[in-house]
Amino acid sequence: MKNRIPLSNQLILISLVVFLILTASITVFIPKALSPYLDEMIYNFLDQPFKYFNNNISEKQFKNNIGYIQIDSNENIIVSPNISNIIKIENYVDILDKIDKKNGKFYYLNKKYYYVRNIDDELDVIKITITNESFIEKIKSRLFLSLLPVIIITFLLILVALLIWCNFLVRKINLLVRRVNNINSDKYSDIPRIKAEDELKILESSIDDTRMMLLEQESFKNEMYQNISHDFKTPIAVIKSYIEASDDGIISTKEANRVVREQINKLDNKVKRLLQLNKIEYLKENYNGEETYINIYNVVNDCVNKFRLENKNIKWTITSRKKNYMYKGSYDMWESILDNLFTNFMRYAKNNISIDITQKKIVLFNDGESIDENIINDIFSPYKKGMKGQFGLGLSIVKKTCELLGYNITVNNVNNGVKFIIENK
Repeated sequence: MKNRIPLSNQLILISLVVFLILTASITVFIPKALSPYLDEMIYNFLDQPFKYFNNNISEKQFKNNIGYIQIDSNENIIVSPNISNIIKIENYVDILDKIDKKNGKFYYLNKKYYYVRNIDDELDVIKITITNESFIEKIKSRLFLSLLPVIIITFLLILVALLIWCNFLVRKINLLVRRVNNINSDKYSDIPRIKAEDELKILESSIDDTRMMLLEQESFKNEMYQNISHDFKTPIAVIKSYIEASDDGIISTKEANRVVREQINKLDNKVKRLLQLNKIEYLKENYNGEETYINIYNVVNDCVNKFRLENKNIKWTITSRKKNYMYKGSYDMWESILDNLFTNFMRYAKNNISIDITQKKIVLFNDGESIDENIINDIFSPYKKGMKGQFGLGLSIVKKTCELLGYNITVNNVNNGVKFIIENK
């Protein structure tokens, strides 16, 4: 089993990564983004001495981080006493060609310097203030130091909020885990525990719905097993009683054999339908999507011819504008659908059975009694008892086979009969 990492530990790890990203943003990305504004601030700072300078440099008290250079009309150069603290240079003529704008920055001996140039027309001199990169680094450090406590406090508050939220989340998840673990147990409680209308609340409701579905399926399965047992037990009991009656001489062997053959045929049909239903379930799970098509008119015609002889009093009618409508599926699958439907029709039809075929749907009608509205919705469920107490697998096989092929089947009570409709979904 892989190492289990609690959500709280994951949250702490994520928070640490977020903190590192924030720190990197403050120290690297934010200064780069603020660089134009910092440059503008430096230029404004370097521009201040010009407002107070009275051309007597010895009287001017320059700040340690600002140096001063003055060039008169005779190209005499005067510098402030602190200039050597700003830039290490012997001949200031070497940098004058780099100072060619009102303000800007230049590199000298791989170091960056900022400057502001002012031309005094009255005195016919050029005044230059200059500072090095250490000044802007101090500004960045001050910015970082001023923001860092705010970021740490904000981060801690967010972390505490996330930990509280994580604690509630873990409790909800553990509650849902207990529900899932006890879904088939008597310990399961369907009392809602999650109050907030969020995704976990939806999941809680889904778990409850799943449990109800499992209970319904279990109940249905038990009912189905009982019905199957009863369905098989009756023919076996009849066979047993007729054999015993024949042995005791109560009835003739010929009569006993006739009844036994009838019951064996019934059992044979029931076994075939069970196998057929199981085969459909297998095909549904392993269907590879390959599509084959058959001429549906031929299948309908063949099935009608088989059932026509069972009751000559019933009139069969096939209506089709063409005799080559192609439907998805194999001959065997459609034969199974129609055989089960016609078996049902033969049980209830009075005089007429009709089949209307088009490219999009097949409408099958019999003039039997209307289906009780209480059972019409469950008529395709296996072993759901229908009219006259009949129940079985036939219509369930029809429904599942149609769905497997991509068709939908519905049943409706109409005037003087019942109509089944098979059509594309």
